[in-house]
Amino acid sequence: MLNANLEFDQIPLSHRRSFNGLHAQKQKIAVGTLLYKFTDWEVFNSYTDTANQLKESVSAFWGTLGDLHDVLAYATQSNKSLLDCIRRRNAVLHNWNGLNSLVIIRLRQDVVGFVGNIGPQTEKGYAEQYMKRQGYTAAIQLWGGASQVYLPGLTRLHVEEVVPSATVLVRDPVPDIVAFLKEYDLV
Repeated sequence: MLNANLEFDQIPLSHRRSFNGLHAQKQKIAVGTLLYKFTDWEVFNSYTDTANQLKESVSAFWGTLGDLHDVLAYATQSNKSLLDCIRRRNAVLHNWNGLNSLVIIRLRQDVVGFVGNIGPQTEKGYAEQYMKRQGYTAAIQLWGGASQVYLPGLTRLHVEEVVPSATVLVRDPVPDIVAFLKEYDLV
């Protein structure tokens, strides 16, 4: 089973720091589990490794569908943009990801991962390099708190794409996103 022998202290420190208090529980994530993220990337991303071999990767960072439903409800109730709600709850710095498209995957087999809450991030003004003439750019606090499922090593053998990139955009009206999710039994 993928990651069965992996311990939390063996993953990169920068990835452990994404969890609130550097704390996550090692858990078996069952076949059929649906996970989501908003991203600028496709689910399956090709790259060339150092040996000049074509490889494919799948992000290790995902959220639960329950958390997706919560953030959609929060955006509706607070009358804030979905993009702002996701960026703040998932503590995604601007230089990490533009969060443009919703993608949803389904696990094809049981895997082991690490589950916990996303920790806060502080961004020292994502436009700071352009603002030096005007002085200090105030830091932005991204509070985190959303659920996070960390699954390193995923491949096509482990996941299937349910909602591909660019099908649902973060700037789509929230009621339309909810209607889409209901139509495809993802709510």
